[in-house]
Amino acid sequence: MRSAVLRIAKRSLAAFILTAVGLVALAAIAARPVEPPSRESLWEKVEKAVSEGLPRTAMEHLEPIIESAIEDGAHAEAIRAIGRKIALEGNIQGNKPEEKIMIMRDEIEKAPEEMRPVMHAILANWQWHYFQRNRWRFMQRTATSEPPGEDFTTWDLPRLFTEIDRHFTEALSADELLKNTPVKDYDALLEKGTMPDRYRPTLYDFVAANALEFYHSGEQAAALPQDAFVLSADTAVFGPLSEFIAWRVETTDTESPAYKALLLYQALLGFHSDAENRDALIDWDLQRLRFGYNTAAGEEKNSRYKAALRRFAEQWNDHEISARALHHLASILKEEDEPAKAHEIATQGYRAFPDSPGGKLCYNLIQQIEAPSASIETERVWNEPWPDIRVTYRNVSRVYFRLVSWDLEKDLARRPSNPEHLDSEALKAALTRRPAMEWSDTLTPTEDYRQRAEILPAPRDLEPGPYFLLAAHDPKAFDSEGAISRLTSRLTGSQEGANRILSYTPVWVSDLSLIVRTRPGEPALEGFVLDANS
Repeated sequence: MRSAVLRIAKRSLAAFILTAVGLVALAAIAARPVEPPSRESLWEKVEKAVSEGLPRTAMEHLEPIIESAIEDGAHAEAIRAIGRKIALEGNIQGNKPEEKIMIMRDEIEKAPEEMRPVMHAILANWQWHYFQRNRWRFMQRTATSEPPGEDFTTWDLPRLFTEIDRHFTEALSADELLKNTPVKDYDALLEKGTMPDRYRPTLYDFVAANALEFYHSGEQAAALPQDAFVLSADTAVFGPLSEFIAWRVETTDTESPAYKALLLYQALLGFHSDAENRDALIDWDLQRLRFGYNTAAGEEKNSRYKAALRRFAEQWNDHEISARALHHLASILKEEDEPAKAHEIATQGYRAFPDSPGGKLCYNLIQQIEAPSASIETERVWNEPWPDIRVTYRNVSRVYFRLVSWDLEKDLARRPSNPEHLDSEALKAALTRRPAMEWSDTLTPTEDYRQRAEILPAPRDLEPGPYFLLAAHDPKAFDSEGAISRLTSRLTGSQEGANRILSYTPVWVSDLSLIVRTRPGEPALEGFVLDANS
């Protein structure tokens, strides 16, 4: 009996102890701090709320993301979240760009110092994009007699550009912070281009590139003062790298976009001169030369630019960027009607680095220079004395002709406003009709890739009536199905069949000639119908 009571007592004690332990464990669990949701899960909630049309709910989820990212030093993520919140708030306010810009101003004031440079750059870009969408409004405005208010949508062009410049200047003033921040740290925020990060390795490079895009813009000319800084082609802008960095640019117009761009190029090249990564140095140096060509004035500009490109390509001949320099040089030579020299230079760039961006640009230029072309001109009415056909061509050694009659009454009924225009249907009909005559002529080769013209005799003893004279440098161009597809390709911008271009002109074989005239202010047409031979 005692042993039974003892066993019951022991069981009760054990149960009590287990219960006590359980209560202590539960108390400990309850006292343990609850882990906040991860930013990744919060982003998922943001996207879910946006997809369900709940912008305010999405904004509520963005607040802890911003706080947590700032606390962890994840500044790119914090800026991304702030930008998303501003976009959502702007949508609620009516999706007006000006609302986003004004909200961003307030957010910059509240943001930590480390985040402000990038936020200033973002705000500058937003204002610049706002101008581009509303260019016509700003271009029509004149400067106000009194300083404009806070509403930037009412500003004149100089005031708006000054504000954009101020934000870029604020961003770039934190140059040490930006130079020490790898651009890859902001991958979650920045939209990636086609060039690798080694060409823009730091946040300083990225923000500077944004600012230079603004300073380079053609619209800057509309906001320049009368005594604006003019970049002369005979300065160090086309000089060697060391000479350009050491150049002291002198001007009274220190607010000039061109002046600020020069200083920024000098700062960028000076920053990268001692760096192990020479990709950014070489790329920025080529950009500097391009800026000089697009901005400088003076008779020496082309010659100095070409000399600078040759020096650049020789100095960096072991780097793929040299192919881009050769492409720029070849493009200038082509514009100066030196296609043979341009072809030689472009071929050099393509062979050196065929798979690089510059090599591909060189290849495309080579194709343009080598592309065959031919067009024809002749008198509208053919009779004795029989006219000539003028063929203007390039990279062609033979031209093929086909003379096809056409039904004037039918085409007038179908195309009353312009019966002599060959649309796809009329072209197909002309090519499938039995030609009245076919022939070909040889042409003097254009080994220098230049366009030239030759005069060829027109055929004689033709039946009177309307014709289309068709010409091509490849007889396969007369294939009706292929010609229609090439016509469609040219209309849509496709390059398929580009080397089989067909040209045409309407002609009339007739013994009659017309002399017509109009009188000012009178719709009537008057003139004479004459015998062409007499």
